[in-house]
Amino acid sequence: MLNVAFDLKNQIISKLEFSSNLDNLPNDNLLIMGMGGSGVAGDVMKVLSNEISDKNIIVRKDYSIPKQIINLRPFCLFISYSGNTEETLSGISDAIENNLDWMVISSGGKLIDIAKKQDKVFIQIPSGLQPRAAFGYLTLAVSKILDYLDGSNFVNQLQEVSDYLEILTQMNDESEINKLSLEISESINNKTVVLYAGTDMSKVASSRWKTQINENSKSKAFVGNLPEVHHNEILSWDADEDGSKNNFIIVLLRDKNEHIQIQKRFEFTKDLIGEKVNIVEVNLDNQESTLKTLLELVLLGDLVSLNLAGKLSIDPNNIDTIEKLKNLLGG
Repeated sequence: MLNVAFDLKNQIISKLEFSSNLDNLPNDNLLIMGMGGSGVAGDVMKVLSNEISDKNIIVRKDYSIPKQIINLRPFCLFISYSGNTEETLSGISDAIENNLDWMVISSGGKLIDIAKKQDKVFIQIPSGLQPRAAFGYLTLAVSKILDYLDGSNFVNQLQEVSDYLEILTQMNDESEINKLSLEISESINNKTVVLYAGTDMSKVASSRWKTQINENSKSKAFVGNLPEVHHNEILSWDADEDGSKNNFIIVLLRDKNEHIQIQKRFEFTKDLIGEKVNIVEVNLDNQESTLKTLLELVLLGDLVSLNLAGKLSIDPNNIDTIEKLKNLLGG
C-alpha cells in the first residue's frame, strides 16, 4: 500500500463528481457526521474552517443527533466512503425525521442513492479503496465545500501542496520522507505508541497516525494532548520504568503554532520523562500553512504505519476483525 500513500499528492488535485446545486449551501451552523477513515475529514474541515471563519462546526462520530444539536437547526454533512456506514445512515435518518437540511460525501452506496432520490447536494469521490486510503479525496471534497461556504481558496492551496509533496516523494521508496518513516518505524518496532500533540492541527494529525498504526500495522497506539496530559498522564510513567522502556514509545508531533506555554511543556516533558520512556520528536522544517503541514504529517504517518506493517510482517489490507464485527451487528 505504499503506492497509495504516495498517491496523496494526486488525490488532492483530482476532479470530483458533484451535484449542480453545490453553490446553494446554507452558511450557519454545520454538523459533520462520519466514522473512521471517513470521519477524519470532518476534523480536517473544522481545523481549516477555524482559521478563516467563526462558523459553528460540530463533528460527531456516533449514531444519532442529540436534541440540543437538532435545536440549532444545523446544516448536516454526512461522510461515508463506502456510503453504507450504519452510524452515518442512522444520522441521516435523524436529519430526515427532524427536517434538517443535509448533503453527503461518498464514493457511492446508500448515501449517494438517498441524496439523489431526495435531490440533496452530494460530492462523489472515486471508489475501490479502503476508506483510510481515500484521505486525499476527502480532504479535497471538504476543501471544496469550505471554498463555497467561506470564499476561501483551499482547493488552490491543495495544488501548491501537491507540488510540494511531489518534490518530497521523488524516488518514492528512496525519498527522504520515506527514509524518515523507516527510522521512526524501526524505533517503534513492537512497542505501543503514545502520540502527544499540542495544537488543533497536530491533534488531527496524531489521530490520523493512531488510526493508521492501528489499521495498517495492527499495532496499539493512543493519543494524548498537551496540556491535559500534564494534569494526569505524565504521572503514569513513574511506575514500572523498565516496562515503559521496553514496551512503550512516545511520539511528539510538533507544530510551529503552539502556544508558548505548550512549547515549554514539550521541552519539560522530554526533561522529566525522557529517562523513563522512549521518545521520538517529529518537528517538520517547512510549516508554511496549516494545510501543507497537516498533509505532510499525514503522509509521514501513513508511511510510518505501512513500513511498520512490513517490519512486523503484517498485511495492511487485512480488516477481517472489523468485517466480522459488522457481520455480528448485522446479524
